[in-house]
Amino acid sequence: MAFLDSRTSRGIKYWSIVESRRVNGRPRNIILEYLGTAESLLQKLSGQQEIAVKSYSHGDTAALINIANELGIVDIINKHIPKDQKQIRDNCTVGASLLLAAIGRSCHPTSKNAWYDWCKETSLEYTLKSSFKNLDSRHFWDQMNQLPVDAISKIEEELISKIIYLYKIKLDTLFFDTTNFFTFIASENDRCDLPQRGKNKQHRSDLRQVGMGLLVSRKEQFPLFHKTYTGNTNDSKLFHEVFNDLSARIKAMDQNVTDITIVFDKGNNSKENFKMIDDDNIYYVGGLVSSHFKSLIDEANKNFSPIKIDDEEVPAYRIKQEIWGNERTCVVTISSQLKEGQIRGIEQHLGKKYKTLQALKQQLENPNKRKSYSADELKTKLLSIIKGQFIENILKFEIIQLKNNDHTFTYHIDSDAYDYLKNNILGRKIVVTNRHEWSSAEILLAYRGQAKVEYAFRNLKNPLHLAIRPQFHWTDQKIEVHFFICIVGYLLSIAAYNKARSIVKYKRNISNFFEELRSIRLSCRTAKKGKNVIYQLEQIPKKLQKVANILGITNDNIRPKINFSGYI
Repeated sequence: MAFLDSRTSRGIKYWSIVESRRVNGRPRNIILEYLGTAESLLQKLSGQQEIAVKSYSHGDTAALINIANELGIVDIINKHIPKDQKQIRDNCTVGASLLLAAIGRSCHPTSKNAWYDWCKETSLEYTLKSSFKNLDSRHFWDQMNQLPVDAISKIEEELISKIIYLYKIKLDTLFFDTTNFFTFIASENDRCDLPQRGKNKQHRSDLRQVGMGLLVSRKEQFPLFHKTYTGNTNDSKLFHEVFNDLSARIKAMDQNVTDITIVFDKGNNSKENFKMIDDDNIYYVGGLVSSHFKSLIDEANKNFSPIKIDDEEVPAYRIKQEIWGNERTCVVTISSQLKEGQIRGIEQHLGKKYKTLQALKQQLENPNKRKSYSADELKTKLLSIIKGQFIENILKFEIIQLKNNDHTFTYHIDSDAYDYLKNNILGRKIVVTNRHEWSSAEILLAYRGQAKVEYAFRNLKNPLHLAIRPQFHWTDQKIEVHFFICIVGYLLSIAAYNKARSIVKYKRNISNFFEELRSIRLSCRTAKKGKNVIYQLEQIPKKLQKVANILGITNDNIRPKINFSGYI
């Protein structure tokens, strides 16, 4: 029978619950529970004991850890690290360090040096049973340095193979496109070739940039292939350079390539590229530059007929003809959205041209001018000013001779030419394919699917989640590994997001998805004068309970088993 007992230490009486038992034939009091002083026991009984409570963001990191565990990402990466490299640093394998960096990119993009400032506000250290306070920029740089660039595609292929198997990804239609990311790498830095100046899609052509080609699946937008390339490579040349790798990845995903159609934008096409595709017997849907096929546009303008796409009637003209040495099905259509955008662009460019022309005109007609132009010199100057797509066809000028052999000019819009442009050229799209059996609506719908890969690029440029920038690396190897880390983070994120969408019909976008997951917090309760520490999830909002369960964010899975540091 249990009873209360006390003992005095340094003048303070401490109480315990004890039980009398025989030990080696002799009766002894065995302590069952320490109760502390009478005052602390009273506080416990009256609920007045002081409790320290701290909470950590948990849902977003936990979801990604569970997906990474499911895919075995750490082991897959470690398998491709050369045996002569140092395998563990600060109790983290290379795969573990790259995974932590990838999770950071998804949840809170920041520099490697500021990674731990974010990490210590999350539950990662408790979840993974590790201390990460030594994980600074030096740690990540050293670990990134262990990964050979030529191993990246092998790791990615193995990961994709596992994802396709686990998540039953449909490979019927795949979308390929390119983008670029500006950097702040100095022009004088000659230790890297990837960052180069080029036409930047974020309007930062003053900075060096790095390009990325990306292949994504139709329904889920899983990144299935990526390629980091030099920033001054145009899309057509890049497509030519990566096609063999791209084709090999597609065939590795599914040997029956007759079930797969790859969709790419008009910027990727050329005569040579189409020949490669034809020789490889891959089905495709691509775009053609309308200005290169004026006769086809003229013929389409006379023969448009309406077809229905997603409850919308659009004009279309279909023809099968030989293009670049092979018979292809072409569908010409008019996009009202594209046409409106082109007209806005023309008006903006015209406004800039007007300002430049007016400034030149005032300069020529100023009696105190410092420079005069001959008629030929002025013509050359004016032609250089009005040069530009569509502009030179509608913006006209006339040179006028003044006294003393000086010259000026007048300028105007050719309204007839502008009307012809609006009614016969703008908004036209040419979609080309070797899927001759598809309907025109199916062909156009497939080409519209380019928005899938553009959606992925928007996510990779979202500064709050998933972003490739900021990147503070200035050697080619580090840049390529950094891009790979970001793709791994995006892969984990898309896997978690699609689980929520497909199983519990989650409706919000992926950025909101991360914000809501971050609101799921892990509490740590500690009695100020006690030793017991209790970790428990705070109450999960009702709208997120199903999502949390699907992603394994539960009290019985706070510390999942994961081969993280070379041992479980």
